[in-house]
Amino acid sequence: MIMIDEMRTWISTETPTRIYYLPLYLQMSIVFVLFCLSALFSGLNLGLMALSPQELMLIQKSGSRSERQYAETILPVRQSGNYLLCTILIMNVVVNSAISILFEDMTSGMLAFVIASVGIVVIGEIIPQSICVKKGLAVGAYTIWLTRAFMILTFPLSYPISKILDIFLGEDTPVYDRNKLINLMKMTTSEENQELAADLKIAVGAMEISEKTVGDVLTKIEDVFMLPESIVLDATNIAEIIRRGYTRIPDDDRSDIISLLMVKDLALIDPDDNFTVKMVCEFYQHPLRFVDESTPLHAMLDEFKVGDYHLAIVQTLTSKYDPKTGKQYKEPIGIVTLEDIVEEILQAEIVDESDTITDNVYRTTRKYNKEPNVTKILMSEETCKSLSLQMESMAMYWLTNHHALFTNDYVDTRALSHLLRKNIKQVNLSHSPQIYGNTARKQEKVPLYCINHPSSRFIVILEGRATVKFQNMEFEAGPWTCFGTELLDQLDELVNGDPLDGDQRSLDGMQSTLIGSIQFTPDFDVQVSEFCRFIQVTVSSYLNAYHVTKIARAARDKRGLTGSLIKASLRPDGSDGARRVSETLIKRQGSKSSFDGRGSRKVIVEKRRCVSDYGKHLPIACIVQNNSTS
Repeated sequence: MIMIDEMRTWISTETPTRIYYLPLYLQMSIVFVLFCLSALFSGLNLGLMALSPQELMLIQKSGSRSERQYAETILPVRQSGNYLLCTILIMNVVVNSAISILFEDMTSGMLAFVIASVGIVVIGEIIPQSICVKKGLAVGAYTIWLTRAFMILTFPLSYPISKILDIFLGEDTPVYDRNKLINLMKMTTSEENQELAADLKIAVGAMEISEKTVGDVLTKIEDVFMLPESIVLDATNIAEIIRRGYTRIPDDDRSDIISLLMVKDLALIDPDDNFTVKMVCEFYQHPLRFVDESTPLHAMLDEFKVGDYHLAIVQTLTSKYDPKTGKQYKEPIGIVTLEDIVEEILQAEIVDESDTITDNVYRTTRKYNKEPNVTKILMSEETCKSLSLQMESMAMYWLTNHHALFTNDYVDTRALSHLLRKNIKQVNLSHSPQIYGNTARKQEKVPLYCINHPSSRFIVILEGRATVKFQNMEFEAGPWTCFGTELLDQLDELVNGDPLDGDQRSLDGMQSTLIGSIQFTPDFDVQVSEFCRFIQVTVSSYLNAYHVTKIARAARDKRGLTGSLIKASLRPDGSDGARRVSETLIKRQGSKSSFDGRGSRKVIVEKRRCVSDYGKHLPIACIVQNNSTS
């Protein structure tokens, strides 16, 4: 120490001992606790206050099991929104201020400012808020007891302030109108939960129909399938109506729709009765509803729900006026159906197997429907049940002169006649449908032969014409033109090389692979576009006729032999002749012989019959009995 003057002023070089508010270790522990509380209040401010009471009630009803428990715990406290907010903010400010004061006491100056600021921002704000953004509900539920304690602690200050806020600002009750709900549902991403997004899409469509009119969803009149009232509902036209795939069909002119025809109305109609569309429509009298294009879609749905009709004609005003009434004329611009409204609700096009247009707005057409073409039932080969005797005689004469297989050496006349009657086919496309829709349809053709496709039938045209395409050339084939002669040549080789014996072979016993191998591959196309009647001879049908001929001829030969033997037995040398007949028959027929008690010998030859395809019973042998005494 150095004495300066008489006033005894002293200057010391020793550092004085620093005095803290609390012991340093205790003060640092308090700072740590304060940082934790700061993080808690900051996280609760985001976790609890971000959820409204309505959202908590929604979670309580529709959330997972744990979320429902969390929401049930938090909801009573969250309903006092301003009181909770004041408590959290007051405590957060107090804690942050205490941290700054304690750091100022432990350090000094700029160092205290930096440490306190960094600690509050990182530990008290960033970390807790990043956690409570996703886990705020769980954090709030687990610390609800601590929140209640601080609400009681700050009651004298936070409660009065919350009441003032309730008076001036009102309670925290957010309300979503329809537009907000629609946009909220649209904002849901489909990547996280595709099923939820699909459900919300339907909900959005249901909420948006009140803003739309029938003019937004109608099917344009150009795409509507209509019928003149004079159309005759014969088999061809009914098949064409079904092929179009519509269940309700407006009737008559596109600008003058007079009635509605439903496909189910055709169920009990006999096509041979030749009813017209007008007659059917007048009988059923389905209601026809006309609506303006400005009709709300929701109102149209209410009408359809009644069930009187599910189709309405949409009209619009024109520039023309009725000279009598002075009112503007209305013309149809399209139709609207219940399906159109359902598609708007689902926000997707319902494309069934019969639709030809997949989008009413953009008119996206479909390359014909996948439904089986019903008209093809009438546009295929069918068996001709009647054939004139003159045509049959001409066909038999032509066949016998065309190829040796049809001569009497191979096939009996009756068998050939039966073969012809059972194999007359025809294709009749001359009665094309009288219905013409909005799209052109290709001319239907029935193929008889296809190039490079193996065939196992021989064809002779009797009536009509067929179109032949060969090497980029096209010409018509008329009556008595034949195709598939190569097939007959293969059959000739088979029959002559390995003839079918009536006693040993049968058609069923032949190798199926052998029959299947008899075919030829045409290098041309044969198609029928109008009418054609022809003979079709397949491998199996010809072999059947050939086999029947063999059996019938063998039966006739045996019957003649048996008659000769019987005559021989009736000669004067009685018993020896009969014995020779019996022995001959036993030897030839392999029949059973027996003796009765009196020594009479009975020779029983089994009476067999051969049933041919044309229904004739041919006796092969008869019963011979000799009662001569030995």
